[in-house]
Amino acid sequence: MRIAFVVNNYPPRVGGLENHVAALARHLVEQGHETFVHTLSDEPGSAVESGVRVRRWPEAFQIGGLLGFPTLAAARGIATALQEERPDLISVHTRFFPLSWLGVALGRRLRIPTLHTEHGSDYVATPSPLIAWGSRFVDWTLGRWTLRSANRVLGVSEEVVAFVRRLAGVEADVFYNAIDPPTGIAASPRRHAVFVGRIVPGKGWEDFLEALGDQPAEVTGEVLGAGSDLEDLRRRGAALGRGSGLMVRGRVPLSEVYQALEGAVLVNPTRLSEGFQTTLLEALAMGARVVTYPVPGVA
Repeated sequence: MRIAFVVNNYPPRVGGLENHVAALARHLVEQGHETFVHTLSDEPGSAVESGVRVRRWPEAFQIGGLLGFPTLAAARGIATALQEERPDLISVHTRFFPLSWLGVALGRRLRIPTLHTEHGSDYVATPSPLIAWGSRFVDWTLGRWTLRSANRVLGVSEEVVAFVRRLAGVEADVFYNAIDPPTGIAASPRRHAVFVGRIVPGKGWEDFLEALGDQPAEVTGEVLGAGSDLEDLRRRGAALGRGSGLMVRGRVPLSEVYQALEGAVLVNPTRLSEGFQTTLLEALAMGARVVTYPVPGVA
């Protein structure tokens, strides 16, 4: 088959959704399918990556470091490229991304079946009333339209499937998140707590620091990730007075995430509307223990 992913974010941008799409595209190529990716970037261009043909298009602007909008020329370019590629299927991901709306709309116009994969288990969780209202408005309009207009809908956990039904009245199928695990891990337990994720409101980095501050000095900590709250985290982390016992490393490659998790304790205090966090699987693959709030996928 010829399969086109039309997605807002793709590596080198990092995150669970980005890793999901990249791994899926790569495995489809390994199974003999021809795979294209159309995504947004501040460095437009074309490349073949692990057999996947990746086309990066320019963004007009971005909200919150995550939600980007294509330029008008980019939207037209994606439409032209899909006409030339003539894929058998268009794959889009998450209901509130502009490229999901565009992918479904182009699928309808070009008579190409669209498969939507949802990664959120509830409305966007945020302390801002304005963002909460705005995100719900998008969900009730373009989000519902996307879910109802796709030919088929998948959800990365049972909780996501239930939310799709509640939001749009659409019956979705479960398609779990997954990882390519490393091999040969024989980790001994360490008294080392690790936080992995975006450093933004709701991800729980404050809870991580508070929990670490309650532990004996021999328990060390490590924070992996970047985001709008990173400098605030650094200041609060320094106030704990743990010195080299707390490392704030920022964004690192996945290989270094695996190294940090080996035999450690993943502290997962997110309060956001997660779909299925691959970080939990990465921790288990590395012989780590997990402390978490009851987010989707934990069971």
